[in-house]
Amino acid sequence: SALVCLGFMRMFAWPHSRVTQARISLLVVLWAVFLNSGSTTAASCDDADSSYSGFAWGNATQASLRLFLHRTASAGHVPVTYSATHSLLEQIDAHNTTAVRLAYGSFGGKCRTETHYGRECVWNREHLWPQSFGVGESSGLSYDAPPRVDMHALVPSHYSLNSARSNRVFKQITTEDDTTCAACCINWSNGATCESPVATATTVGAFGSASIGGNWQPPPEMRGFVARAMMYMALRYDGNDDGTFELRLAQSASKPGTVADGGANQTYFSFGVLSDLLLWHRNHPVAEWERVRNTAVCNAQGNRNPFTDHPEVVETVFGTAEEAELGIDTWSVGWSGEDESGTGLGRARTWTVFFAAYLYAFIT
Repeated sequence: SALVCLGFMRMFAWPHSRVTQARISLLVVLWAVFLNSGSTTAASCDDADSSYSGFAWGNATQASLRLFLHRTASAGHVPVTYSATHSLLEQIDAHNTTAVRLAYGSFGGKCRTETHYGRECVWNREHLWPQSFGVGESSGLSYDAPPRVDMHALVPSHYSLNSARSNRVFKQITTEDDTTCAACCINWSNGATCESPVATATTVGAFGSASIGGNWQPPPEMRGFVARAMMYMALRYDGNDDGTFELRLAQSASKPGTVADGGANQTYFSFGVLSDLLLWHRNHPVAEWERVRNTAVCNAQGNRNPFTDHPEVVETVFGTAEEAELGIDTWSVGWSGEDESGTGLGRARTWTVFFAAYLYAFIT
């Protein structure tokens, strides 16, 4: 701050006794500690723990945790170009030297990098958070908009399954053992029942994949990852950065202009189904390949998914599946990405102003 700079100029311009110099040194150290106590730094891709150091986890409130994780996920994020994501995903989601892992089943041959370039591609890029819901050009964003190129939620998928999924919400469609359609998805409004596994004219999804109506279910090995990727998007994008919209998870999908429960038009894009995503997170813990992928994405674009590194905080940030099912809003009340009130960051800045004033008074 200006007060601190003026204080330092006057301190070092005048001679002081050793006692006064010692006092000044102590004040400088204290100021640095207070200033740093609320800061966030760019993610360390090789040392995940260091990305979250300095935060008082034990004393965290819902608001302070959200703000800290939002700023941690944002710090150091340098979006790549959309054109670059093809070859990057082929490396990030490599199954082996010749194939990539596909989101909704099986594997696809590499066709974008090294000696594989030019081969026929059976996969393309799947936006887990659909482009038409605040992420892509169909929402009014640019070709290289940050959420459109964010590889924490951009994955390879068989092109026909990507098309079949379209912008359907994620929902649990089958029973827990994935052998039959769940009660929700039998005798649908048009008399149809769920399709599991999903199938197109050219391919069949993995066991446990399913669809019906406007709903889509990935296979069990992908459900936890999908849930945490969607949670990352809602945390990362609060609409305050250029070229972004505010994204929220909810029980249904909606767009700006939708009349909310209170009667006012909403200003954000929502997607879901939140209660099912929370259940998938709970029932499908972080796998080792997710941790590896998190680091690989970080190496490419400079930030991490906090919910892969710290899955234990998900319910503090989003609430429980049971709360979401009851329609309890645990997200929008009293928080946005720029609100610092009551948080460790806000208190750190208060201490900085206090210390600056004290420092100025001490040397005058």
